Amino acid sequence: MKTTLSTRFHIATWIVACILTLVPLFNGRPAEQFTGTVIATLFWMAVYYFFFLYMTPALLLPKKLVEFFVISVFLVAILPFIGYSLLFLSRALFRASFTDFYQGYSVPMHLSGFKAMALAGVYGSFFRLILDRNR
Repeated sequence: MKTTLSTRFHIATWIVACILTLVPLFNGRPAEQFTGTVIATLFWMAVYYFFFLYMTPALLLPKKLVEFFVISVFLVAILPFIGYSLLFLSRALFRASFTDFYQGYSVPMHLSGFKAMALAGVYGSFFRLILDRNR
């Protein structure tokens, strides 16, 4: 793996993540929304690095392509629920109330999370393939 290209990919990824995390601060949003943005960004980065460090090297081989896609679709389908659960937990802690914990969770919300997790998985896999190809 070329160190400079790898380093540039990681730096660019973290710069975008930091900018997206800081947007609520510049817009004057409350601390609850900033915390939610931090949790969502860190969760997105965790999925990105899971695909970058584990899924692609371990499963994206010619003999394991079907296994890679099946596991990827399964993970991307359940990860939005986990991510939104963390966000709802944050909201409940800020409001000091766990009544109606999943209030507002809906299919469109899950699909938006699905798109974000799919994007993280695709980026992680794609960047890893680019770096492995440039060895």
